[in-house]
Amino acid sequence: MAHSGQRYPSEADARAAIERFEELGVGALPVYNVGSEYEWRGPTEAVEVGRPSITGLLKELTRGRRHRDFLAQFDTRIIVSGSRGKSSTVRRLDDVFNRRGYDTFTKITGNYPVIIRNGRVHPIERQGPRTTLYENVNVIREFGPRIGEFDSKAVGIFENQAISEYTTRIVNQRFIQPDVILMTNVRQDHNDTLGKRRQDIARSLSRSVPAGTHVVNGEQHPALHEYMREEIEARGGTIEQVEVPARHRGLLGAETVHAVNTALQAVGETPVPAAELNAFIEQIQPEWVHLEGGRLFNAAEVNDVESTEMVRRSLVDGENILPFVYLRFDRRGRTASFADYIDLLAERDCIDHVHVGGADTGTFARNVDVSVTVHEDDEDAATVLKELLTADQPVMLMGNTVDAFMRAMEDAIADRVVAYRDRERADRTRRSDLPSMQF
Repeated sequence: MAHSGQRYPSEADARAAIERFEELGVGALPVYNVGSEYEWRGPTEAVEVGRPSITGLLKELTRGRRHRDFLAQFDTRIIVSGSRGKSSTVRRLDDVFNRRGYDTFTKITGNYPVIIRNGRVHPIERQGPRTTLYENVNVIREFGPRIGEFDSKAVGIFENQAISEYTTRIVNQRFIQPDVILMTNVRQDHNDTLGKRRQDIARSLSRSVPAGTHVVNGEQHPALHEYMREEIEARGGTIEQVEVPARHRGLLGAETVHAVNTALQAVGETPVPAAELNAFIEQIQPEWVHLEGGRLFNAAEVNDVESTEMVRRSLVDGENILPFVYLRFDRRGRTASFADYIDLLAERDCIDHVHVGGADTGTFARNVDVSVTVHEDDEDAATVLKELLTADQPVMLMGNTVDAFMRAMEDAIADRVVAYRDRERADRTRRSDLPSMQF
């Protein structure tokens, strides 16, 4: 939402505007645009991470007084783990606790990593493209002494960024020691580090749970939940499955939204009202983005094949799509999953061509049973987007999103969205200026 800086002629007018804002904003997910919006409050300090060695992390965890003091300041610690929807779930939890007056410290490690401290956002500046486990040492050094500055109860909410069973367990058991772990779901991702099958991934995630920890499990597959229950209870933990009501079953992200309420109840908090949950779920359902030249949806942010297919099914109605799959050299398991997925789409006559960019494009092209257009690393994102839109099919971006090329692709998409809306606005103005016909 945007609002002008106008003043109101009366208090009644101002209150009416507030009520209207609250009506429109119910269930809205906060979006943090880090940078210029904080200039009026003074500069926002970024947190540089990635420089310490792994030995520094181990020393901090094993005998570091700062780390023990850091953890002791929180009345409640929540970790969000799992495959998909971690960052958005962390943001929702942070929003709820912050609005309820808690002293909140939140770490998001997804596409745009940030620290959120009582609503104020601090970007995480990594010294490379990868998430590193020892970046948390910098977080403790920077923010640890500040937690005790507030009188209200302190809540720590952390996204577990680890991608192997060992590192996930290190974050859970040693770095955070959570009261509750919210497991969003189990999808085929990080297959090369967590396991080839969903059951293997479920086992890796379950074995990372510390003894005595309660798990809120958003995964809806009954067999996987039962498997995870046996693994977690064998280690002295407890687990409950998130209940998704019939009206929301099958909707994208419904399990993560309802998991917020289940986690709140697990720590003795009042759940979010049903109207707010309904608004959350309605807002995250995918819709085609209309831009100059056609339609597009960026599904690269979900980056696993099950979630990508859920997005595709909710968008299409019997029409073929044109996939653009972006690959990363450090996600070869994900690359293999998407090669199989593209073959499945071709076999079911859902696609007749695919574009691919990033790393290992030649290997990908040789191993899929559909015609492929390969884009080189040095190609301009805006030029690639223009070529995709000439196919007269709706475009879906898939695979990976954390890369300089995909950042440039997002900018190119935004430019075309603006051009499309400007043209639509001009057309409406032109039609309204036409003289009315009298008969």
